[in-house]
Amino acid sequence: MDYYKLFNLEKEPFSNTPDPDFFYSSSRHAECLQKLEIAIRLRRGLCIVRGEVGTGKTTLCRQLIQTLSNDESMEVHLVLDPGFEQTGDFAAAVNEMLTGREKARSCSTFAQHKEMIKNHLFAAGVDQGKTIVLILDEGQKLPSGCVEFLRELLNYETNDYKLLQIVIFAQNEIMDLLYAHSNFADRAALYHHLQPLNRKETAQLISHRLQKAGKQPDNRSGPHFTRRALARIYRISRGYPRSIIHLGHNILLLLLIKGGTRVSPAVVARAAAGLPAVKKTPPAGSGHRAVWISAAGLLLAAAVVTAYAQWPVSGESENKNKASAEKPAPTAVTQKTAAANHKIKRESDPPQPEKPANLGQVRINQNEKLWNMLNRIYGICSPELVEKIQKANPDLDNPDRISPGQKIILPVIKSRPVESGQQYWIAWKKSGDLNRVYQFIFDNGSKKLRVLSYWDPSSGLEHAAVDGRCYARYADAKKALAAAGKASLPRPVIVDLSGDEIRLFSGFQNS
Repeated sequence: MDYYKLFNLEKEPFSNTPDPDFFYSSSRHAECLQKLEIAIRLRRGLCIVRGEVGTGKTTLCRQLIQTLSNDESMEVHLVLDPGFEQTGDFAAAVNEMLTGREKARSCSTFAQHKEMIKNHLFAAGVDQGKTIVLILDEGQKLPSGCVEFLRELLNYETNDYKLLQIVIFAQNEIMDLLYAHSNFADRAALYHHLQPLNRKETAQLISHRLQKAGKQPDNRSGPHFTRRALARIYRISRGYPRSIIHLGHNILLLLLIKGGTRVSPAVVARAAAGLPAVKKTPPAGSGHRAVWISAAGLLLAAAVVTAYAQWPVSGESENKNKASAEKPAPTAVTQKTAAANHKIKRESDPPQPEKPANLGQVRINQNEKLWNMLNRIYGICSPELVEKIQKANPDLDNPDRISPGQKIILPVIKSRPVESGQQYWIAWKKSGDLNRVYQFIFDNGSKKLRVLSYWDPSSGLEHAAVDGRCYARYADAKKALAAAGKASLPRPVIVDLSGDEIRLFSGFQNS
């Protein structure tokens, strides 16, 4: 059902398939793609890209394949699901992709597959000068035996380069696998942690997809998202592309029911109510949320069918688009490229944000004491700390007398690396704005929640409302997240501090 034609669109703007044509090159995704391409062309060996579910890893994977397809010296192979039960089956699958089905079937043992792969890598990589790339999606599914097999393949090299380029896209669970196979993790020439989009990029993603799907750049008959609606989408999706796309699809379906094109915050809230994967924001005045969620799907489906039945469409165009949409994706892709001596433009990496001197500003609440605020933000309070706060706030004459509404600047007091066992935290609120996180803690009246302020070179200064429990393993944090999600507070998230050069700015210690 080509519902998008009702909005004068040629394609579905919020399709959940990883179509490279709809790839939005955010600064984070562009940086990752550029680093991957440089590492592959330099034949550095192993590259690992990890991120939470819905950050756009699969779309980035497909975009990388499309980018490399302009060079006939590249030989690219894709494994969609590396979760093989037997290492021998994995070796056979890799051998079949590299050498062909007939040659691979002549091998009957794991050792024979490995030997044939080695011979092919030397013949193609050295004699023919090809760059052979093996890309694995869903890399967190790799069994231990397959990891060891990949490590052995990385041993095939010349004095100048690796013969096989391995790129792994994986969810954060792969961290446990890397901890267990440090000799494999140490071989990574590139390790990139993919982050969600920020508020500006969220709006740009929506605009980019609508323009790509439209018949003309300025489609006035198409959906129009207000600024407040875009802000609501970011708050609900938290910048995760998959959540943004699912929410955008539901928004368009809801517009068909309403018979309009303007997307307001209320429309966004209603569309989000039918999505279990994102934080639900019920429309104002709704007192029967459970009834609304259970009926939302049936209401949307029935109304769209009715609206579509009354709308004239071109049968020929519909069948063409339908046939294209139903074309199945291959389980293993081999792409050989077409232009020789292709050189990429190696631009310098985007500048990283500078480390701040202040954590931010916090607004004083009614009947609030400065000492309580400092305890929640720094984890400690002392006369020395109060003195530093006064130096940063010349107007603060008497720390014992602070007025509601007054704003206090909170400086960075100390910086320390993330200690062992403190890489993962559960956060009930996360933002680059210190006041938002602090007001969340104050409004909930929780005595356990504190502010965790940290510096990530890829995203800058961030703040999170945490309860003090931290974890050394992502798997443990994920279990705690599932249990914490049953609490009365909003849905929490995992804060990942396992990246390089991350620094803690708050004095909060694990209790």
